[in-house]
Amino acid sequence: MLRRSLLGAVGATPFLLNRAQAQTQAALGSGVPGWPSRPIRIIAGFPPGGLVDVYGRILAERLSVMLGQPVVVENRPGGGGTLANEIIARTDDAHTFLSTSISMTAGAALRAGQIGYDVVRDIAPISMLSIVANAVFVHPSVPARTIQEFVDLAKAQPNRFACGSPGNGTSGHVAQEYFKLRTGIEMVHVPYRGTGPLMPDFLGGQVNVVIDNAPLYMPHVLEGKLRLLAVTTPQRWAVAPDVPTVAETVAPGFDVRAWFGFVGPARTPEPVLEAMNRMTVAILRDPVVIERIRQGGAEPAPTSRAEFGQFMREDMARWTEVVRLSGARAD
Repeated sequence: MLRRSLLGAVGATPFLLNRAQAQTQAALGSGVPGWPSRPIRIIAGFPPGGLVDVYGRILAERLSVMLGQPVVVENRPGGGGTLANEIIARTDDAHTFLSTSISMTAGAALRAGQIGYDVVRDIAPISMLSIVANAVFVHPSVPARTIQEFVDLAKAQPNRFACGSPGNGTSGHVAQEYFKLRTGIEMVHVPYRGTGPLMPDFLGGQVNVVIDNAPLYMPHVLEGKLRLLAVTTPQRWAVAPDVPTVAETVAPGFDVRAWFGFVGPARTPEPVLEAMNRMTVAILRDPVVIERIRQGGAEPAPTSRAEFGQFMREDMARWTEVVRLSGARAD
């Protein structure tokens, strides 16, 4: 049953609203005279199938009903999300928004001085969407049954293991760098252009370790194709309560939780941003959406614009320090 829930929540096409839900949500409207005047575009900086894409499509479906305009998702993968970030940072189009993740702040920290935008100056926060557990997974060919055994192996043979990530600056990359920093091990970072391209190589053993968003890998764990060693959240994950945390085993205080969020261009008029926040929060508080997000192993996290902005600034500072201490770079 767990496998069916995870597969359905993460991989399914967006669900349809019944008539009553559509009428209720359509009544919200934007409340902004003259906006929107044309279709809305939500950019997703990663390929289809990942959570950035999934959340973008949930928002698109609901917002199209609320606004009475088509809302389309456009996948623009590249640079661990930086390509999509730049599109948003440079536009003044109040009809273009971005489904994003921790890759926005972590990637900016990793590429300090190399990107043409500033997260605080050029990006307007709308709302956080969810918090998701990350976890340490290994291919069955790795002779480790526990996280302690894996760390011992990695210490004994530096750079023996190839650790894949969905891209430079993603939560999978920065979690890997933080894990190496805290445990004193060395692994070879192998970046991909999203979880979709990474997964076949991981299942085939071309890379043998991944630290990434847990829900996307759990169906393969349940089929015996991958092994889950530990989660990176402070508390154990409700989906796999018998699996220990990194913090309680090999690195006390370790805490990496992936977040997903919704943002717009900084030059978007304030009334539009406030309207988008109001509608996004309403979507995230809908029982149907809450259930779908939770079935995917995540927790909905609607916020005010101010709360999300403060969180992003603090997250940026945190990953800037991790990059400084670890010497991490965009490979």
